[in-house]
This record gives sequence, C-alpha cells and structure tokens, in this order.
Amino acid sequence: MSTPPETRPALPEAWMREVDLSLSLAPHLLLTGNVRDLHQFPVAEGRVRLLNVQEVLRELCRDRGYAALLVLDPLRGLERLDTAQEPATLADERVDALVGRYRDAEFDSERLRALLVDLHDLFSGTDGLTVPVALVVPYAARTLPGDAVLRTDRALFTAIEALGHTAPTVAMPGRPGHRTFGLTLIWICEQQDQLAPAFPVSGDSVRVIRLLRPNLDRRTQLAARFIRSVFGAPAREEELKSVAGATDGLTARQVRTTVLTAATLPPGPTVFSDAARLVRVGITDDPWAGDTVRGRLAGAEEYLSHRVLGQSAAVGKTVDVLTRAAVGMSGAQSSAARNRPRGVLFLAGPTGVGKTELARAVTTLLLGEEAQPVRFDMSEFRVDESRQRLIGAPPGYVGYDSGGELTNAVRAQPACVLLFDEIEKAHERILDLFLQILDEGRLTDSRGGTVYFSECFIIFTSNIGTQVSDEDKKKDPEAAVHRAEELLKQFNTDPSGYFAHFRAAYEKFFDQDISRPELRNRLGDNYVTLGFIEEKAAAEVLDRALASVAARVRAVHKAELVIGADAHESLRDAAVNALGLGARGILNLVESAVVNPLSRELFRSPRAEGARITLVDLFPEDDWRPEWM
Repeated sequence: MSTPPETRPALPEAWMREVDLSLSLAPHLLLTGNVRDLHQFPVAEGRVRLLNVQEVLRELCRDRGYAALLVLDPLRGLERLDTAQEPATLADERVDALVGRYRDAEFDSERLRALLVDLHDLFSGTDGLTVPVALVVPYAARTLPGDAVLRTDRALFTAIEALGHTAPTVAMPGRPGHRTFGLTLIWICEQQDQLAPAFPVSGDSVRVIRLLRPNLDRRTQLAARFIRSVFGAPAREEELKSVAGATDGLTARQVRTTVLTAATLPPGPTVFSDAARLVRVGITDDPWAGDTVRGRLAGAEEYLSHRVLGQSAAVGKTVDVLTRAAVGMSGAQSSAARNRPRGVLFLAGPTGVGKTELARAVTTLLLGEEAQPVRFDMSEFRVDESRQRLIGAPPGYVGYDSGGELTNAVRAQPACVLLFDEIEKAHERILDLFLQILDEGRLTDSRGGTVYFSECFIIFTSNIGTQVSDEDKKKDPEAAVHRAEELLKQFNTDPSGYFAHFRAAYEKFFDQDISRPELRNRLGDNYVTLGFIEEKAAAEVLDRALASVAARVRAVHKAELVIGADAHESLRDAAVNALGLGARGILNLVESAVVNPLSRELFRSPRAEGARITLVDLFPEDDWRPEWM
C-alpha cells in the first residue's frame, strides 16, 4: 500500500520531486538520463525501497489519485502497472477493456496512434472519465519511428503534438477547485537526441526531466545497504568511503554489482577498488601493479634513455609520471582524482627531437615490445565535425552504429597508451573533450555509453613555439628552416631562454589563442620541453640508422654492407650540420645519402650471397654521389 503524500517522507531525488510537481503542469513528460537504474523511494516508518523508474512513477501517480498507470511493454503490449480497485470502478472497467484490446499487440505507427486516440476518447462524452490516467512509454526512442517519413509516421507525431495542445482536463483528486490533465504521456529514453526531430520536444506541453547518476551521499547510502545485505553485517566507515569513492560515476545497479563482486575477491584493503575496476572497465587486477610492469619500470630510465637519445630531463620526468601511475599515486593531492587517467604527459619541442619516439618507448616499456600506442594525428581533426570520428556520429547520421575511433579503442583495450600527436592542430572544441577525460576519467560516446580512461596513459605532443606565420612563409620560403636554426642557436647559447620560450608559447596557446586555460590547468605539472640533440647523440643516432640499413641488407640480400671511414665522416659532418632537424633529419639524411644510392646499386648490380658491399666515400653534390667497391 502506498503512503499518502502528506505523511510520506520527502522525496530524496530531484527528478522525483519534479515529476510529482509536473504531473499537474504538463501533459507530456520526457524522462532522460539515468532511466534504467534503481532509485531509493521512501515508504512508511523511515524505510527506503529500491525501485526502478516505472515503479517510482506508479507510486507517484497513485499518490496523486490517478485511476490507472499504463505501460507500453515491448514484450507484452499494453499493460497496467497498478492494480484495479476493489470493487472495480467505472474507470477501472473502461481502462481494463482498453488494455484487453491492445494486450499482446505489436505497435507500429498506426497502432500507436490508434491507442493514443482511444486513450483521449476515454475522457469524451457525458460518461467520460473524471480521474486522470497516465501512459508510460519506457523505450520511446525504439517505439517511435526514427523520422516522419511515411504518412502513418507523420500522422503519429501530429497526434502526439495535438494531445499536448488539446489534452483533456479533469478535477484534481483531493484538490477541490483545481484541475489537472486527464491524460499524461510519460516518454522515457536515455538521450533526448535519440528521438526523431519530429517529436514535439520544444513545445510548452513537454516537460523534460533529467535523471542523474547517484552522487556521493546517495552512493554512501547504497553502500551501507548493499554491504549489510551481502556481507551480513553493518558496513564500517572505511568500507563506506571505499565503495562510495570507487564507484564515482556508476549507477546504483553498478554499486550493487561492485559490492557483489567484492564478495568474490580475496579480502584486502583494495578489494572494493578492484571490484569497481572490474565493473567499470572489465579489469579485476590492477594492470599497473603487476610484477612484469614493476620489473620493467625498475629499469625505465635506462631503457627510455637508450630509446630516446640526449633527452635526460624529459626521460626523468616521464619516469616520475610512470612511477606515480604504478603505485597508484597519480593525482593523489586531489580527492576527486580517483578515476582520472593513470598518467598524462605533454611533450613539446621542435620536430625530430624524440617526442613521438618517447611515446612509443613508453608503450613498449609498459605493454611489451610489439605494442604500439593508440595514435591520433590531430592534424586530421582541424574542423569541429571531425569530433564524430572520436566519439561517434550522432543518431540519424551515417556511421552512428559504428561508434567512435577513440571510444572504441579504449573500450576494447582499457589499459593502453593514447598518443595525440600535434595536439595544437585540432579544433578547439575537440580539445574540450579532454576536459572531461582528464578531470573525470570518462567520456560519453554518441550512443550514450560511458567509456572510462582510468587505466590509460595519455601523451600529447606539440610543436607549439616552432611555427612560423603564413605571412613569414610568403616572405621567406625557407622560414621554417631558419626558425629551426634560430632555436638551435638559442638552445646552444641560452638553454634557459630556450625552455622559457617553449613554456611561454604553451601557456599563450591555451590561455589566449584558444581561451582554454582550464585545459592547461588539467594538464598540471606534466609539461615537458625536449631540447635539440647534441653532437654525441647525433653520432649515435647516425650509427644506429646505418646499423639498421646493414641489418636489412643482410636479411634481404644475404650480403654485408660496410661503411668506409671517409663515407662515415661525410655522413657525420652532415648530421652535425643538421641538428636543427633533430633525429628525424638524420634519418632522412641516411635515406637520401645511403638507402637511395644503395637501392639503385643493388637494382643495377645484384650481389651474390655472402658478397660485401663497401661504401667508400660520399660526395655531397646536388645529390649524394657514392663511391662503391
């Protein structure tokens, strides 16, 4: 039996209070958001029951004196959510007769329009109903047509709009002198934009009510309830804090699943966090706490320094971030950081200095030698519409069912390294996506699904501070080269000024150019500027590149490539003179001076197995001229 509104405790959730008020204010209610969850509903003597949305609506409508609450069940057709009174009233008889006509029916546009007309007719004539009735459509986005294409579809949407303008009114039960709507239609869907554009959502007759996921207080209450139920004893304060904190952003159903999952795991101080991780991203064990990862991180500085030459400061900063991630201390200074990404790095500096290579090295360090970062070239996201590639196209657009590249990748592999190359080239509205990722560790895709980034390591790279304007390019076609030379000179003569320049450019970009200082704040102290490589590192890059070419010749042609002393000296001089182009410039040098001539030589004169190919000397003319032996 329901509790009269006068004696029932106050409704605990805002959406319940809004529905309770709106039942007499609008003939259409549209419920969106967390509509498939369980919600706490107060009953007599301070007790609380967990009800789904339809059950809450039943209690609210009953307290408001509704004669019946009907539901368009996708499995059974039209059903009553409430029960008829005893003895049955005239309203019960007419409603039950209507339910009998539509029970087990399949509702296309024509059948649904007929039902709405019949519901409206219940209030017509001298014997029309004088008490309100409500109809709940729990899967509105699936029940209604996707668009008003067919004539029957247009007729349905027209009828829905007309019912908002001509809804019958009756005397409000228990309120003499007041009137309310006789027929209330309650539409339910997760996202408002899932409804067809023809749905009259913008009119005054439709009141949109959003249901939010449980906040910290609600999750604490739910934790107390579920822990007592599952473990058979009242929850301790530390358990309540652990469950409530670990389930940030989850539904009440997922809070219950977390507690149930925790009961199946070995007891320990992190049991609820481990259970929440399983519920959220499908990973029980902390992927950052395994012996393999910890063993790799023990030698992280040596490994990264070997992969990325001449960048000791950047490597040291990266190791600090990785270590925080491994011990679960990333963002520990913030109480709201529990679900943020495991680590974030923003790597800035000139082209070719090792930003992308450092990201690749981090990936292989964490995930194995064959692993690659999930890379996004942000120069491909220059326009606002390209955000659809990341999170998916909106409903009704091509590609909606396929989802987004970013959300799909993280959903498939929750523990991964995400690399966003040249982030400054992306449209500023696309950068807004990272506000939620960095702050809350989650993102909602176009289909309404939530993707969690709590196990991701995110790396941004940028050339901010090296660009030249279009005007400068028109005046000087070699402006980019000259800019690199200026930065190299500053790096060699005034290192502090070089690093200050890039830091100022970074801050100006976020604070002034795109007006997103809040995004820079989310990045925190994870900004690193990479310097130019020095002569010693350049020589090592050159030697590695030549060794790689020799290994390819050995593997493919079964021959031995030898670089003569004179040729090596020519290459070394050229590499030192091109430090402004970084390691990539040296690799390009080896391709032009060695790989291309060698390819021509092997094509013209294939070598026998076991032969030796000696590059005696190189002459830097218009093109590199080799001397072979």
